[in-house]
Amino acid sequence: MFQKKSKRKKRDASPPPDGVSEIIFCIFDEKHHVHHEFHSKGADTEERDFFKLLNDPLRAFDSSVLSEAVATRQPASLAFSYGEGRMKYLYVLPYERKWGNWRYACMQVATAAPNPDSAKPPCLSALSEDRVCLLLADAQGAIKSSSSKVPEAFGYTPDVLAGMELGDLFTAADLGVIGSCSADTNQSILSCVFHCLDGSRRDVEVKKYSAADHLSLYAVCDVTRPQFNEEITQVSTRERRRIGQDLHDSIGQLLTGISLLSRSLANSLARDDNPGNRDAAQISELADDASNQIRQISRGLMPSEIVHRGLLASLRELAKLTSDSCGIQCEALLDEAVVFADGAVETHLFRIAQEAVNNAVRHSGGSRVEIDVSETNGMPQLEIRDNGCWRNVMENRGGIGMKTMQYRASAINGQLNIGQMESGGTKVTCRLEMEELFETKA
Repeated sequence: MFQKKSKRKKRDASPPPDGVSEIIFCIFDEKHHVHHEFHSKGADTEERDFFKLLNDPLRAFDSSVLSEAVATRQPASLAFSYGEGRMKYLYVLPYERKWGNWRYACMQVATAAPNPDSAKPPCLSALSEDRVCLLLADAQGAIKSSSSKVPEAFGYTPDVLAGMELGDLFTAADLGVIGSCSADTNQSILSCVFHCLDGSRRDVEVKKYSAADHLSLYAVCDVTRPQFNEEITQVSTRERRRIGQDLHDSIGQLLTGISLLSRSLANSLARDDNPGNRDAAQISELADDASNQIRQISRGLMPSEIVHRGLLASLRELAKLTSDSCGIQCEALLDEAVVFADGAVETHLFRIAQEAVNNAVRHSGGSRVEIDVSETNGMPQLEIRDNGCWRNVMENRGGIGMKTMQYRASAINGQLNIGQMESGGTKVTCRLEMEELFETKA
């Protein structure tokens, strides 16, 4: 498949990280000519002899992933097993070099067989848990391509990342550190902060490799402390509560004052037979409408009410507010026997329902939404169904709303599924996996 060229650059690096037997990285074109080759210097000679992706990929494994990446010009990621508990991780990143000429960065990591007497090395845990993404960037920091697997917490899709700059993801100080570090050392650049799509920040480690065409390959690994997820949730909750309270106390009261003054003005003008009384009365009505909307928004932003009233009562109110304010029939079908012991779980489930209902109202074009809480095979689940078809949202799963729902589901050990129903509508289902996982992740 690959034809060797005498002019291609081959680079050797320091030994791969602990637990990894070898790292191979190359740049090849659509004619399968290799223009750049990088090998880490693993100590396991036998393993290096077995690992022959660059020299003879057909003998190494089924190369359909490479062929598909070349044909579709889409990034591809694959994890596969071989040997005695060994794993390989393959990443293919297509990018347009110039004048319509395409090249492909291909990185493959072979891991050593696990030692049952020792803990799994951190780098292997990161790979297996999809906490690593690859970014191929030029000397000016423009990202040319991204691996197809991007940590969910980052919030980005490969297509979005491919049009960004490294400066959009890292601070200037971090970029300076990354730029000053040597490439191809297999050493992590520590203490970097990654800026996620939703405005949050994640702690990451970065590995840097040199590539052809004046490009660099960055392996970005999410190493955020587990408890940081809960910290993000708590900060978000506090901010929602503060904004909701400010809306209710300040803007809400201001609108109430405007309504009272304009109503008084309308009455005064009416006594004087001034036709302007109708305008003043209309201002009062508009202020009342705005005040009611502010009240509804503030209620939705204050999750403490969810905890106090309980999830089922909050979902009933959500259905009523949707029916009253959106002109769409929204019904809550709730099994009273389902109990959630953790208020944080209830808050996350309510936010998922809120986002799904908002999507149905805005995008489905349907006339009915159902909010269902029930048990399936003994497992509690939340399901939101509509009789419309929000096709654009289904096709664009990288939207912030979708990512937020996915994050909230993962925070409570739930499985989120979004799909079309046979009747033509759409359903969003969040199912909790087991009783002992009702509490949020630490």
